[in-house]
Amino acid sequence: MEVVSLVSRMGWIWIFGLVLTGGIPQASAIPYSYPGIRYVSPYSQSLGGVTLPLSNETGNSLFNNPAGLAKNTKFRAEYLNLQFDVNSGVAGDMTQATKMFNLGSLTGALNSDINYLYSGGIGNLTALSWGGFAVGLLLQDRVRAYSDGTNVHYETNSLAVPALGYGFSLARGVVRLGYSLQLVNLASGTTQSVSDSSAGFLSGLSEGKGLSHTASVNFAFPFTYLPTVSLVARNIGGVTYAEGSLLPRAKSPSGAPPTEVMTVDAAFGMMVRISGQVKTNWYLQYKDINNRVSVPFLEKLNFGLDLSLSPAVALRAGMTGDQFSAGLGYRSAASEINLAWYKDPTPFKDISYYDTRFALQYKVLFQDQNTRNREDEGKPK
Repeated sequence: MEVVSLVSRMGWIWIFGLVLTGGIPQASAIPYSYPGIRYVSPYSQSLGGVTLPLSNETGNSLFNNPAGLAKNTKFRAEYLNLQFDVNSGVAGDMTQATKMFNLGSLTGALNSDINYLYSGGIGNLTALSWGGFAVGLLLQDRVRAYSDGTNVHYETNSLAVPALGYGFSLARGVVRLGYSLQLVNLASGTTQSVSDSSAGFLSGLSEGKGLSHTASVNFAFPFTYLPTVSLVARNIGGVTYAEGSLLPRAKSPSGAPPTEVMTVDAAFGMMVRISGQVKTNWYLQYKDINNRVSVPFLEKLNFGLDLSLSPAVALRAGMTGDQFSAGLGYRSAASEINLAWYKDPTPFKDISYYDTRFALQYKVLFQDQNTRNREDEGKPK
């Protein structure tokens, strides 16, 4: 029986989320496959994969830019941050969605459509913060597969990452510094097997655990348009994985994942008001400025535009390299819904097209006495 079934994984996600309230393959332009970028929300994906300036998300700050935690002097909580995404192959035949995390059941559909990619992901990040401190737990599964008629080729990336962090301010909030520690439990791999009911997403993977250190600095300038500059170092000193996991996933794992290198990212953001409550937030991010990941220059660039039509409704667009993304969001005092459409390259040499994906994010939150003022994100204290 396929252990990584949707029902089983959802059970883990809900249990851990409520209680608490990468042997990465060869690096590619997929935002979450860069070493150290483990959490990318649909909110971020709609903005072209931008992560650093999004300090209004507690979980994103904890995992991607801990300096953002310096703003969380009051109690903030993302009790539930549930995410689900599928690609156009699954979206075009939703009867396959229930089989998406069971490769043996999915092979019938794969064999009937040679070299047609199916992919999906599910995850939850529960995070709490107060007084600059934060704690969180990320659970995430991402899988994709296709059949060449004889073999099924698949990629699996399964994460369980408890994390804690702290951020503080200097110079009346113009400078913010932060650090987070992540205990990464990773099962991942890109491999193949005979395309029949015996195939499984958990076979042929490496699995291990390792400590990852992240540190960042933000500059929020009290000028027109509230410009911000962010720098983050991920996997400081590298991450060396030891075999084993706090939450074992792989079936007969083939050793520990390879060491992950340290990377440094930079980002710039600003806010431009149009009229009344209508305003825009502009973001530009460059991943891996220390040049440790071998991908083209343009594919390291992320550009995002967030158009807030009101405090509740936002339209978004972005680019990763030359690929567009888009989305929309709705937020209330106690919840948030984000939708995203974006494209990923794939690790498979026989799949030359981009993997078009649709993502949904649902958050249950409490933040600053249930107020949500994104305009304040760029203002020093």
